[in-house]
Amino acid sequence: MVKIEKDEWIGLAAKIHYNEKIFEGKIIDETKNTITIKTKDSVKKILKQNAKIEINGNLIDTKKLTKRPEERIKK
Repeated sequence: MVKIEKDEWIGLAAKIHYNEKIFEGKIIDETKNTITIKTKDSVKKILKQNAKIEINGNLIDTKKLTKRPEERIKK
C-alpha cells in the first residue's frame, strides 16, 4: 500500500484545513508551495506552509511536504 503522502493528489477529494477554515472539494493542481482546490462555490489556492489536508481520512501536515509534486512522489 502506498502512503498518501507519496501518492498523486490531483483529482482526489479532500478537505483542507487552513487558518481555522475548512475547504472541501477536489484538488485540481499542486505546486511546490500551493494546493489548488475546486470547491462547490469557487477555486481556492492555498499555501501548503499553513495548511493540513485530509485525504481518505488521513490528516497530513503539508508544512513537511513543501516540495514539487514530482519530488515528493519520488522519495
